[in-house]
Amino acid sequence: MKADYEEHDAILIARCMMQIKAKFDTDKGLNFIQQYYIHQGLKKFGNNGKDAVDKELRQMLLRDCFTPEFVKDMTASERKKAQSAMMLLAEKQ
Repeated sequence: MKADYEEHDAILIARCMMQIKAKFDTDKGLNFIQQYYIHQGLKKFGNNGKDAVDKELRQMLLRDCFTPEFVKDMTASERKKAQSAMMLLAEKQ
């Protein structure tokens, strides 16, 4: 498995992410960002959305975040879990 970060770097990044999440976990924070399911997001953002999805998927593949599998080889439970892990698009402010 390829590692881009040392363990202490990952811990620091996780803490920063938690602090950011805590700041936006308010009524104002919830209104700050609008997320779209992939098909809606691609309609709204067009080529910019396509480029963002491409970039994100490339990063995930390079970091070995998942292993591609054929749907026919998955159990019903695995398919259900995969469906709930849909990609969302959000416009950065």
